[in-house]
Amino acid sequence: MDFLSHKNNPKRFALNMSAAQFTKFYIMHLLQVHQPMISEHFKSEFKKLTNNWVPAPSTLLDTLHEMSEQGLLYRKEDYKSHDKKRQKVYWYSLTDEGKEEFDVLKKRYKLLFEEQMQILKQIMNDVYR
Repeated sequence: MDFLSHKNNPKRFALNMSAAQFTKFYIMHLLQVHQPMISEHFKSEFKKLTNNWVPAPSTLLDTLHEMSEQGLLYRKEDYKSHDKKRQKVYWYSLTDEGKEEFDVLKKRYKLLFEEQMQILKQIMNDVYR
């Protein structure tokens, strides 16, 4: 795991994390709150969070697949609706390893988020006073 900081990567600024890293982190958060979920649920939750941004479909699906391969997620193939057994989907839930990983990331990212909030607050005060 790589700890993200502007000191480590001078090319990044706001939030200092890639879309894929944020996607992974937020997927874990969502699954702590509502599991199991399918990819449509994740898209909807990202949209609620940001009002306009959702991870690219390839980013979301690649992240879900990678997290499953790493043992962070359990993936179960099932129907979207048992009433209409037409559309097969993957339902995702956090494994115990995924829950432990999320606890670690939550602590790390809290420091990063707090640092970024301070920077953004300073920018707002300096530029928009």
